[in-house]
Amino acid sequence: MPDLLLEVGCEELPASFVANAAAQLAQEVASRLAAAGLKTEEIRNMATPRRLIVSAKNVPAQQADSVKEARGPGIKAAYDADGKPTKALEGFCRGQGVDVSAVYTEGDYVYVRKEVVGLPAAEVLQTLLPEAIRALTFEKSMRWGASRMRFARPIRWIVALLDQAVVPFSVETVTSGNTTKGHRFYNRQTFEVTSYDDLIAKLRAASVEPDPHERHSRIVREANAVSSGTPEITDALLDENVYLTEWPTAIEGSFNPEFLTLPEPVLITAMAKHEKFFPVRDKAGKLTNKFISIRNAGTDDAVRGGNEWVLNARFNDAKFFFDEDQKSNLEGFLAQTERMTYQEQLGSVRARVDRLIELTPKILDALGRGGLTEAARQAARLCKADLACGLVGELPALQGLIGAEYARREGVAKDVCDAIGAHYDLGRATALVGSSRDLALALIAADQLDKLAGYLGLGHAPTGSSDPFALRRAVTLLIEIHEAWGMETDWQAALGQALTVYRSQGIALNEEEAYQALGQIFEGRYRAMMGHARYDALEGATAASLEVLTNPAEVRRRVEVLSLAAENTTLIQALSRPLNIVRAAEEKGIEIQPQNYREHLDSAEAIALDDAVPAEGSARKPREVVSELTSWIEPINRFFDSTMIMVEDAQIRAARLGMLKRISQAILRHGDFTRIVSDGPR
Repeated sequence: MPDLLLEVGCEELPASFVANAAAQLAQEVASRLAAAGLKTEEIRNMATPRRLIVSAKNVPAQQADSVKEARGPGIKAAYDADGKPTKALEGFCRGQGVDVSAVYTEGDYVYVRKEVVGLPAAEVLQTLLPEAIRALTFEKSMRWGASRMRFARPIRWIVALLDQAVVPFSVETVTSGNTTKGHRFYNRQTFEVTSYDDLIAKLRAASVEPDPHERHSRIVREANAVSSGTPEITDALLDENVYLTEWPTAIEGSFNPEFLTLPEPVLITAMAKHEKFFPVRDKAGKLTNKFISIRNAGTDDAVRGGNEWVLNARFNDAKFFFDEDQKSNLEGFLAQTERMTYQEQLGSVRARVDRLIELTPKILDALGRGGLTEAARQAARLCKADLACGLVGELPALQGLIGAEYARREGVAKDVCDAIGAHYDLGRATALVGSSRDLALALIAADQLDKLAGYLGLGHAPTGSSDPFALRRAVTLLIEIHEAWGMETDWQAALGQALTVYRSQGIALNEEEAYQALGQIFEGRYRAMMGHARYDALEGATAASLEVLTNPAEVRRRVEVLSLAAENTTLIQALSRPLNIVRAAEEKGIEIQPQNYREHLDSAEAIALDDAVPAEGSARKPREVVSELTSWIEPINRFFDSTMIMVEDAQIRAARLGMLKRISQAILRHGDFTRIVSDGPR
């Protein structure tokens, strides 16, 4: 069977886009091949900033033949009073390309079956491949030239081959072919390729390493080889350099040693975050005046000289602002935040700090960490002070980090400094231990809750792809903080506390709207963060109250319960029976007797069912819950099979519905089982 090769060449993609785009393209091609009946044995993908490559091995040469059933008009419309075909039936048959004699009836309609000859794979791919390319999505996209298509960067060439033959199609003004390009600076020529292996070999000969894993290894290997010390290679910075380059080469440079007097966070941030350089440490772990940069073009000496000039200039500016900052202190900077607007209707940054001072200890109290109240107040008071300092104005990525550094220099307690330094970075916060970790997590939570309460209360909930205030990210952080703490967290109550603090400042917010929007964001975040779960189990778990939605532990428990229960079709059918009949009765406004119903049940099976379901759940672990629910199957089915619910006697009917209402509430404590599609896709 033939192999498929697809390469999409474009202008340099942002480094953060490349891996996701490559994975998307591979998934789009694979899913479309499978849907078209051309399921392949293996999908491979590689990517650089200038190209996304997908290969599919052993693609079937042709779709399998199939039989298609088409429904025609109703029987009454298909035949006249004498049983003769009507024009409606004749027209239907012409459209299907069959004779009237091929028609058969089933139920109230006529049908035809016809054999559909499978298309050659090359023909299917002409439509499939451009669809896969157009389906890619990016955080930010653009149009180029006269194109109406949105893509991260302009597409410049497309290679599409099936068994060495070109699959012809166009995406906007770019037509597919069998030619690709080498490195933009080292090897600019265009050359033909015949297969995936041929493409990979010729790209490497043209100074392009298409495999990101190989670029990863090469960067680590060369960085250690050229370094005079030990390069500080973080995963995030390494990945960024992998996807910034096609032919990475490591070189060592240096900066003026006088800048080593700057705080270490300044040096590392300027090197790593702004210039994508790896800092270098000596044997004792102390930062040196060396750095490792990864070049994608040019010569070592030219690139090294340029990098050193840029870094020295940046450090020189940073030193000026650092020296100026030493003329004040954090309290002085905090006073200046009174003149900084957080949001026009939500007040100044200083007003926000006052809210955080109130909110952070409340979060810790709810978790049984009341002994940290004073430290929490101090951390909240100082956490935004550095926004007014010159160094953060010059290097915004230092927010929090430089505040922590200045706090240390002023003798502030270590756990408070740690919390200030980590309150913008959950990863940094979770790496802390003891009181430092608790303070940092509480401060992050308070920061996000204040943002959510304010913006949601003003009606600025995310819509579609628009989320200008990063409120989805705020909820994601709350879910991740819950997981870091490892205990149940009531974010609904915490939002209420945040709204109360706003109220105490005289800021009017629509609290009902804020709660409603919070639930919707939480629900959306679970869908994004739990993509591995059954879609129907996730739907059943999140079809719940705000109290449940804002408790990540409870949502995850329900997802597991529903997923386990979905394996037992009989269980799902039994649990759905009381849920469906109670909902139907409520929708019709039928009276339900929620209390004191037992004496009017007038059914031994109803009494048995009422006895079988305890008032409070006796199990919480998912497998224990499913085991308990399974024990309800027999009494539920026996009741429904033997007892009429919608009887003429209103009192008996209301009592039986009241009993089923209680049963339904007991079931819904674990999720909505009517959402489960027992035989459906996972």
